[in-house]
Amino acid sequence: MKRNISVFILLILLASSFKYRTKAREVNQNVITAGYSNAASPKTFPVESFNAAIEKLQQANSELSNGNPDLAKSMWSHKEDVTIFDEKAVGEIKGWKAVEATLNATSKQLSKESTYTFEKIASHEAGDQGYLLQKEHYKLANGRVIDLHVTVLFRKEANSWKIIHRQSDLSASARESDKSSK
Repeated sequence: MKRNISVFILLILLASSFKYRTKAREVNQNVITAGYSNAASPKTFPVESFNAAIEKLQQANSELSNGNPDLAKSMWSHKEDVTIFDEKAVGEIKGWKAVEATLNATSKQLSKESTYTFEKIASHEAGDQGYLLQKEHYKLANGRVIDLHVTVLFRKEANSWKIIHRQSDLSASARESDKSSK
């Protein structure tokens, strides 16, 4: 019985060793240049982790709250299927040009003294898609506070996570304060 267990463990170790050696060989194979001896080898881009993309999004939101939309715009897919749903917008904002215009307008509305904080609720990635749920808190220079519930959908494009949809809603407490101020 002990010998059978030893043989089984040995087979598992051998199989896993073969699996990793095979993967290493696949990565190190030479690129076939189809007869072009001077052709440059294709560039390989490192795969950005989903958590790194979320950290980059937090930095982009912070910069956006201080009037700089550049990093936020670089986080978005530039394809025409991107969307933003927002309580303030009438209907959906669809397509890269409309999203870019919205990001530019948002950055102009916020002053350089605004602060941004967030509370991550959940995130998950599966294959080439991922999502983030979080609460975002903006404190404007005039003292006004904006609390949002936000859902962000991501898609992997060229080994980088890009935003394809954002939905933001005022939190319940923010809605109540808006009603009482009217």
